[in-house]
Amino acid sequence: MTVLIKHPYQTKESNKVFFKKKDQELTDLDWSKWGGWTDTDGYLTDIFNKKKKHWQKRVGLKLKDRQPVELFSKTFEISLGYRTFKTITPEPYRKEYMAEEYVAEMYGEKAEWFAKNVYPFLIKQEKKDFAAKLLGYRPESKDFSGWTTEELRNYLATATDGDGSIRCGISLNQKKGSGKKTKHLTLRIASSDAQYLSDLKYITENKLAITTTLSEKSTYKTQKGIKTKYELFISCSRRRPNNLDFFQSLVKDGVMTLDRKKQKVQEFVGQAWVAK
Repeated sequence: MTVLIKHPYQTKESNKVFFKKKDQELTDLDWSKWGGWTDTDGYLTDIFNKKKKHWQKRVGLKLKDRQPVELFSKTFEISLGYRTFKTITPEPYRKEYMAEEYVAEMYGEKAEWFAKNVYPFLIKQEKKDFAAKLLGYRPESKDFSGWTTEELRNYLATATDGDGSIRCGISLNQKKGSGKKTKHLTLRIASSDAQYLSDLKYITENKLAITTTLSEKSTYKTQKGIKTKYELFISCSRRRPNNLDFFQSLVKDGVMTLDRKKQKVQEFVGQAWVAK
């Protein structure tokens, strides 16, 4: 592991100063953003540290993209690491390749502090259970009716950065006699957890008043058995611009944290027809 950004080891004294500063600095808009990342690519666990020979509470983010992991590192003042390792693509290809990964983790008291603060903005039950196990108790969740539209927007933005995709395309106008083509944008969030996406669909449609589609896509093989992939869709086009305001809100400063996905949304909402 190569350390790219190094922060000093935490102590009781340094954590006390850190918690006081961050409790004043971070708002629910920040925690909803990290809630989206935690529900997708983040992890909360209590694992046995072989070197130190004791159980260690750990919260982290590991990704091939540096940008969000570096933001995680800077926000929570934890070191940023980089590593490469051999891995194999899933069935049926089974192709070996060298993977790259950026890593930022926090431990012990700081991990507990993060879990307690992000818990109200976790939607996936599995991640709530992990957080509760790490803490030794179950904090109070934030009822869906209590989320603000900005909090949900931030959550959806980072959940898309994590387990989602942004696709732009062109479709032919179905109206008879028309050869016109229409550009469209589709946001997809994928998961094998149907209940999670159902909850996300519910809160999104009720809180943001936008239309979504949830569908079963395919099955795939894992070490734990056969799983089913589900996808939640949010789409927009010139012919059906009802979700346009939502996509425009995603490109505001500090909302999406992965520029390569944000850029696709920016290109779409910046089109001439949108500005009219």
